[in-house]
Amino acid sequence: MEYSYKMEQFVVGPIQTNCYMVINETAAEAVIIDPGEEAKRLAEEIRKQDVRPVAILLTHGHNDHIDGVNGLVEEFPDLKVYISKAEEPMVLDGRLGGFGDTGYRIHPDYYVEDGETLSLSGLSYRVISSPGHTAGSVCYYLEDQKILFAGDTLFYESYGRFDLPTGSRTELAHSLKKLLTELPGEVRVFPGHGGSTTIAHEKQVEGF
Repeated sequence: MEYSYKMEQFVVGPIQTNCYMVINETAAEAVIIDPGEEAKRLAEEIRKQDVRPVAILLTHGHNDHIDGVNGLVEEFPDLKVYISKAEEPMVLDGRLGGFGDTGYRIHPDYYVEDGETLSLSGLSYRVISSPGHTAGSVCYYLEDQKILFAGDTLFYESYGRFDLPTGSRTELAHSLKKLLTELPGEVRVFPGHGGSTTIAHEKQVEGF
């Protein structure tokens, strides 16, 4: 069966985080990537689209990428939350993720592994481990659609910070090299902040 898809982007919170919604129009289902904040607004958008959200994919555990998770799960109790196992300490201790002493934590349903493929709402999301911004940062790659959801690993002509808890400059450099040398140039990159780019453009910028 062939499905019809569309992608919606929402900029949420004071740090202007990109939240993405990949919608299977045929099945009336949605996958949400990095609901950083504004859970009520995102829930309203989901209902406006008249779709059932089936999964939340998290690229990492910083507050500006996960703050909307619990609110969405409250609105849609069947939602399943996915994140890297290496991010478990961060999502269970909000102080590491920038929540201070608020006590905020999320409870993932599934911990993803590098190279794993998630079959969600008719699409295949391949998990690419990309540590550096945080120890458990990952990207989600839709190979057939040539789309990469890069979180805070790769931005337009830039890359994520490595000076926050669990970050590593060396690991980030390795992750960037892996993405820019192993993925096709035509892959469109949708980052956690700012505008989109392509692997080909970033290879030029980084000199690969």
